[in-house]
Amino acid sequence: MGALEKAGAAAGNVAAAAGKAAVVTGAVLAEGVRYGVVIIQLTAAGARLRGLSEQVRATYDYVEGCSKSVDRLAEQMASLKVDSDSVAEHHEAAGVMRSVLEEAEAMAAATEDLSVLFEQTAAEHQADYGPVAEAFHAMPVDPAESEFYSNR
Repeated sequence: MGALEKAGAAAGNVAAAAGKAAVVTGAVLAEGVRYGVVIIQLTAAGARLRGLSEQVRATYDYVEGCSKSVDRLAEQMASLKVDSDSVAEHHEAAGVMRSVLEEAEAMAAATEDLSVLFEQTAAEHQADYGPVAEAFHAMPVDPAESEFYSNR
Protein backbone atom coordinates (compact mmCIF):
# COMPACT_ATOMS: atom_id res chain seq x y z
CA MET A 1 0.00 0.00 0.00
CA GLY A 2 1.42 3.35 -1.01
CA ALA A 3 1.77 6.41 1.17
CA LEU A 4 -1.20 8.02 -0.50
CA GLU A 5 -3.38 5.00 0.15
CA LYS A 6 -2.23 4.83 3.80
CA ALA A 7 -3.01 8.51 4.26
CA GLY A 8 -6.44 7.99 2.71
CA ALA A 9 -7.12 5.00 4.96
CA ALA A 10 -5.96 6.94 8.03
CA ALA A 11 -8.18 9.86 7.07
CA GLY A 12 -11.09 7.46 6.67
CA ASN A 13 -10.40 5.99 10.14
CA VAL A 14 -10.20 9.46 11.67
CA ALA A 15 -13.48 10.43 9.99
CA ALA A 16 -15.15 7.23 11.21
CA ALA A 17 -13.85 7.80 14.74
CA ALA A 18 -15.03 11.41 14.66
CA GLY A 19 -18.44 10.29 13.45
CA LYS A 20 -18.69 7.70 16.22
CA ALA A 21 -17.56 10.28 18.79
CA ALA A 22 -20.22 12.67 17.54
CA VAL A 23 -22.91 9.98 17.89
CA VAL A 24 -21.73 9.05 21.40
CA THR A 25 -21.45 12.71 22.40
CA GLY A 26 -24.96 13.30 21.09
CA ALA A 27 -26.27 10.38 23.16
CA VAL A 28 -24.47 11.66 26.25
CA LEU A 29 -25.83 15.16 25.71
CA ALA A 30 -29.32 13.71 25.28
CA GLU A 31 -29.00 11.89 28.62
CA GLY A 32 -27.73 15.06 30.29
CA VAL A 33 -30.53 17.08 28.77
CA ARG A 34 -33.12 14.56 29.99
CA TYR A 35 -31.73 14.75 33.53
CA GLY A 36 -31.84 18.55 33.46
CA VAL A 37 -35.31 18.59 31.92
CA VAL A 38 -36.66 16.29 34.64
CA ILE A 39 -35.29 18.57 37.36
CA ILE A 40 -36.70 21.67 35.64
CA GLN A 41 -40.10 20.07 35.04
CA LEU A 42 -40.44 18.84 38.63
CA THR A 43 -39.43 22.21 40.03
CA ALA A 44 -41.79 24.05 37.66
CA ALA A 45 -44.68 21.73 38.53
CA GLY A 46 -44.08 22.40 42.23
CA ALA A 47 -44.07 26.15 41.65
CA ARG A 48 -47.25 26.01 39.53
CA LEU A 49 -49.02 23.96 42.18
CA ARG A 50 -47.95 26.40 44.88
CA GLY A 51 -49.37 29.21 42.73
CA LEU A 52 -52.62 27.28 42.28
CA SER A 53 -52.85 26.81 46.04
CA GLU A 54 -52.43 30.56 46.52
CA GLN A 55 -55.15 31.24 43.92
CA VAL A 56 -57.52 28.84 45.70
CA ARG A 57 -56.84 30.60 49.00
CA ALA A 58 -57.39 34.01 47.39
CA THR A 59 -60.72 32.78 46.03
CA TYR A 60 -61.46 31.34 49.48
CA ASP A 61 -60.89 34.78 51.01
CA TYR A 62 -63.14 36.38 48.39
CA VAL A 63 -65.98 33.90 48.98
CA GLU A 64 -65.61 34.30 52.74
CA GLY A 65 -65.94 38.07 52.32
CA CYS A 66 -69.00 37.57 50.12
CA SER A 67 -70.66 35.33 52.72
CA LYS A 68 -70.10 37.94 55.43
CA SER A 69 -71.45 40.63 53.12
CA VAL A 70 -74.59 38.59 52.35
CA ASP A 71 -75.13 37.97 56.09
CA ARG A 72 -74.79 41.72 56.78
CA LEU A 73 -77.24 42.40 53.96
CA ALA A 74 -79.68 39.88 55.45
CA GLU A 75 -79.38 41.58 58.85
CA GLN A 76 -79.94 44.96 57.24
CA MET A 77 -82.98 43.55 55.42
CA ALA A 78 -84.33 42.19 58.71
CA SER A 79 -83.90 45.60 60.38
CA LEU A 80 -85.86 47.16 57.51
CA LYS A 81 -88.69 44.67 58.09
CA VAL A 82 -88.15 42.78 54.79
CA ASP A 83 -90.13 39.54 54.75
CA SER A 84 -88.54 36.75 56.76
CA ASP A 85 -88.35 34.36 53.76
CA SER A 86 -86.07 36.78 51.88
CA VAL A 87 -83.90 37.28 54.96
CA ALA A 88 -83.71 33.50 55.49
CA GLU A 89 -82.76 32.92 51.85
CA HIS A 90 -79.89 35.40 52.15
CA HIS A 91 -78.64 33.72 55.33
CA GLU A 92 -78.97 30.36 53.57
CA ALA A 93 -76.95 31.66 50.58
CA ALA A 94 -74.24 32.86 52.96
CA GLY A 95 -74.28 29.43 54.62
CA VAL A 96 -73.82 27.70 51.25
CA MET A 97 -70.84 29.96 50.58
CA ARG A 98 -69.30 29.05 53.92
CA SER A 99 -69.91 25.31 53.31
CA VAL A 100 -67.81 25.53 50.13
CA LEU A 101 -64.96 27.18 52.02
CA GLU A 102 -64.11 24.01 53.91
CA GLU A 103 -63.73 22.11 50.64
CA ALA A 104 -61.73 24.94 49.10
CA GLU A 105 -59.34 24.99 52.05
CA ALA A 106 -58.93 21.21 51.81
CA MET A 107 -58.17 21.55 48.09
CA ALA A 108 -55.65 24.35 48.73
CA ALA A 109 -53.93 22.27 51.42
CA ALA A 110 -53.81 19.19 49.18
CA THR A 111 -52.40 21.23 46.30
CA GLU A 112 -49.79 22.75 48.59
CA ASP A 113 -48.84 19.27 49.83
CA LEU A 114 -48.51 18.09 46.23
CA SER A 115 -46.30 21.09 45.49
CA VAL A 116 -44.00 20.12 48.35
CA LEU A 117 -43.88 16.54 47.07
CA PHE A 118 -42.84 17.72 43.59
CA GLU A 119 -40.10 19.88 45.11
CA GLN A 120 -38.91 16.99 47.30
CA THR A 121 -38.89 14.67 44.29
CA ALA A 122 -36.80 17.15 42.32
CA ALA A 123 -34.35 17.51 45.21
CA GLU A 124 -34.12 13.73 45.71
CA HIS A 125 -33.65 13.14 41.98
CA GLN A 126 -30.90 15.72 41.95
CA ALA A 127 -29.29 14.18 45.05
CA ASP A 128 -29.49 10.67 43.57
CA TYR A 129 -28.39 11.42 40.01
CA GLY A 130 -26.61 14.77 40.21
CA PRO A 131 -23.28 13.32 41.38
CA VAL A 132 -23.57 10.57 38.77
CA ALA A 133 -24.21 13.13 36.02
CA GLU A 134 -21.29 15.26 37.21
CA ALA A 135 -18.95 12.26 37.36
CA PHE A 136 -20.13 11.13 33.94
CA HIS A 137 -19.41 14.52 32.39
CA ALA A 138 -16.03 14.74 34.14
CA MET A 139 -14.78 11.38 32.81
CA PRO A 140 -11.37 11.75 31.17
CA VAL A 141 -12.28 9.14 28.54
CA ASP A 142 -14.97 8.97 25.90
CA PRO A 143 -18.12 7.41 27.36
CA ALA A 144 -19.62 4.21 26.07
CA GLU A 145 -22.80 4.29 24.04
CA SER A 146 -25.82 5.33 26.12
CA GLU A 147 -27.31 1.80 26.08
CA PHE A 148 -24.37 0.72 28.26
CA TYR A 149 -25.50 3.10 31.01
CA SER A 150 -29.15 2.16 30.77
CA ASN A 151 -30.88 0.54 33.76
CA ARG A 152 -33.19 -1.43 31.47
